[in-house]
Amino acid sequence: MASSPPRPKNTLTLVQLRALEAVVRTGSFSAAAKEIGVSQPSISNHVQGLESRFKTKLLAKVGYSVSATPALQGLLPRIRAVLALVGDLETELSHHRALASGELRIGYSTYQLAIPRISTFMSSHPDIAIEARALATQDILDLFEEGEIDIGFITGREVPAGLDGELLVKTRIVIAAPPDHPLAAQDKVTWADVGNLAFLQREGSSGTRKIFEAAATIAGQKPRTILALGSWGSIATLIRSGVGVGIAMEAEITDRDGCIAIQIDDPSLVAHHYVVWHRDMANVAAVEAFRKSLRGV
Repeated sequence: MASSPPRPKNTLTLVQLRALEAVVRTGSFSAAAKEIGVSQPSISNHVQGLESRFKTKLLAKVGYSVSATPALQGLLPRIRAVLALVGDLETELSHHRALASGELRIGYSTYQLAIPRISTFMSSHPDIAIEARALATQDILDLFEEGEIDIGFITGREVPAGLDGELLVKTRIVIAAPPDHPLAAQDKVTWADVGNLAFLQREGSSGTRKIFEAAATIAGQKPRTILALGSWGSIATLIRSGVGVGIAMEAEITDRDGCIAIQIDDPSLVAHHYVVWHRDMANVAAVEAFRKSLRGV
């Protein structure tokens, strides 16, 4: 019986990759060791072994925090994809069927568009644990960079670099106002009208707000925002209370909000709402299943 070929020395191992990824994500060797369930010296040895083998500095320490060097930063998405795929294999081998368990971390900026899709997925995959968080678009993109999220519902003009996605809806950005507002009878308002209004908006990291304010700047206007809020529900409540008018995607305004949409006469005020994921994670079982659920496959 032929013997197996000897294993090459200094082979890159999953244990090393797990240690390296955990240090970057948690920001410290001790936190990574606690998460993985090993000693801190063990984590340090794994990282030092990688740096020694490839003669490349992978981690940088600033004060008490540890972060990825530029050499490692570009590799992190693929490292995370490898670890996620290994998790899929372990699940499938343990339970003898794909997607028997697991988790999916989702960030969404517009619940009216995201929650129905998440609900549909949960009905088809009840054993997948879902963690869904309401965030502004830029905050969701930041979490992708940190490896803290798998799926994002974001607003923008295009799918950001490094991500793949599906377009959910193309919609105008409008003024949301009470039905009895003086401008409600007009088909469209001008940027001059906009300059006279007090606005309730999402936080500065909102994709809708960025598109609106960029168009306003081009039009020579600086909208007056009197309050920035973290959710459309809060904005709609204050609009009904007469505090001001809001800026929203037309697709997110529903009858129960008690608001109407007033268009601004500017064709550039169009938003695209996407579901996105990191392209290196596209074949991870839970992500792939969510992608297919969007198309009804």
